[in-house]
Amino acid sequence: MAKFVPSEIDRLIGQRIQRRRKELGFTAEKLSECVDISQPQFSRYERGTNKINMAHLVAIATFLKTPISYFFADCMEEFGWNNDEMELDRHWQELSASQKTLFIPLLKELHKNN
Repeated sequence: MAKFVPSEIDRLIGQRIQRRRKELGFTAEKLSECVDISQPQFSRYERGTNKINMAHLVAIATFLKTPISYFFADCMEEFGWNNDEMELDRHWQELSASQKTLFIPLLKELHKNN
């Protein structure tokens, strides 16, 4: 069976998880309990010593009410995203469905005039 070796991306995602958790005032113990991940496993995720399971990342993002793209922000430049694109994505994810519906015609108009 292939073993997945953690990468720099895993470390960056782990740092983002930890940063957001602390911003919202949660302990690692509380968050790991709420998303049903063992405390040692959660700690390995935050340190970037284990690759994070995507189902766990979705559970963490959902619990923290944070767009999943937030956790990838520090590693997206490697794939050609600049800061403006990442910020736009972050704001887009925070909009409600009705706000997105209202915003799309404006984007189309701006694109037409470009």
